[in-house]
Amino acid sequence: MRALNAGFAWLSANYLGGIPIDRIATIAGVLFSYALAHAFRRIPATSASLRHAFSIVSTLFLFGAVQEQYIGLAHLLAGSLVIYGMMKTLKGSLMPKAVFLVAMLHMSFSQLRRQWGESGTVSFDYTGAQMVFVIKVTSLAYCVYDGTCDPKTLSTYQRKNAIVGVPSLLEFLGYVSFFPGFAVGPAFELATYRRMISFDNRQASRQVNARAYTTLLVGVFWVAIVVLYGDKYSFGFMATDEFGQWPFVSKAVFMGVAGLVTRGAYYAAWKMSEGACMLAGLGFDGYCEDGSIAWLDIANVRVFDVESSSSLKSMIDAWNIGTNTWLRHHVYMRLNQGSGSSSHATLLTFLVSAWWHGFYPGYYLTFFIASLASNAARVLRKNLRPLMVSKEDDMEKRRPPAKLAYDAVGWVISKFTLDFAVIPFMLLNIAPSIKAWKNFYFAVPVGIVAVELSFKVLGAGRLLKPYAKDQKVANKTT
Repeated sequence: MRALNAGFAWLSANYLGGIPIDRIATIAGVLFSYALAHAFRRIPATSASLRHAFSIVSTLFLFGAVQEQYIGLAHLLAGSLVIYGMMKTLKGSLMPKAVFLVAMLHMSFSQLRRQWGESGTVSFDYTGAQMVFVIKVTSLAYCVYDGTCDPKTLSTYQRKNAIVGVPSLLEFLGYVSFFPGFAVGPAFELATYRRMISFDNRQASRQVNARAYTTLLVGVFWVAIVVLYGDKYSFGFMATDEFGQWPFVSKAVFMGVAGLVTRGAYYAAWKMSEGACMLAGLGFDGYCEDGSIAWLDIANVRVFDVESSSSLKSMIDAWNIGTNTWLRHHVYMRLNQGSGSSSHATLLTFLVSAWWHGFYPGYYLTFFIASLASNAARVLRKNLRPLMVSKEDDMEKRRPPAKLAYDAVGWVISKFTLDFAVIPFMLLNIAPSIKAWKNFYFAVPVGIVAVELSFKVLGAGRLLKPYAKDQKVANKTT
């Protein structure tokens, strides 16, 4: 709708601080999905086909008419039909592997096309939706394959989500095009979708509404943060000579705020989409013994954990949870089962994650430095934590003063490392990324090298071992 997007342009110029129109269109699409979710809930749970069809038509409206992503719709529809045909015709372990390869190659084509040039009224970038699509179809392919396997050979997660037989084309299209999460996620398994379709969520309307609209308010809060501070705190400024003249502490504070504001854009999109999915009933996981409703955690991000954790691993685990779940259960575990080598599986999973994100060189620089930083953080935790807390403290959840100081310092270092690592991810190219890192005196790479030399070459862990509060813990960690 050109008139609608002209309105988005006017809002952006006059009230929203110049936010790109495609982002405003995405937010508008998510907000429209709240109204559609209420209509979806009024369709009887016994009319599964009607619910599938409603989801498909809603996505055509939101992604097509509102966001003007007609090219993207054509690509995703063609990809859906090809992959469905592969699921119906290919047999055995070849099927999920072939689906995985075709889906990833198709997405790579779209990502390269976006990288080399844009076209279209709003934006050529439909790759965000295609990334969610890839997670769904590859997960489904493996779940269908799991349905043909001996349950004893499957993990608990695989048994719960295994699918017996390929779903109908209507159900398949309803699943991959589920309208509240089509553009930005969250991704989820077909088993989760089926439980939602069978759930008469009108009986829990108050509970569902409260959860959904509370989540929406969280998303709106982060929209306001981005609108107010997005222009003032940008990663691009960190690659300038002017920024390089600032004192180190001022630069670190600026980077911390810029990181928070940048993450706020993701928080806004994910939380608003998550609320709409809740409103439609996604996350229904059956009934408890007392008759109450059990809900799955469908969050794609745990904001509090990302912003407050004192370890880099905890921050990363709480971010982009749907992708992390996919990589763990449908990439790492499959590779580990096949090769029997966890180190090879870890490396290949890292490469798949990088491939899934795209081909901007900054992405790979971010993943490279983040993997090294994560390894260094594990070394520090193994050797320093026993100095601050004993096993007894852990069991009783006590936090002695030394542990409080340890957590505070850990939070500062982890947050600085996270923001430093994502600079290339935001700047996309190598040259400005290295310039920004230079303005921080390459603090994180220097720290990584210092940790490696101290603990793996000079043996600092052995020197610290006698000071551990719990010698059994110390013996295990050195």
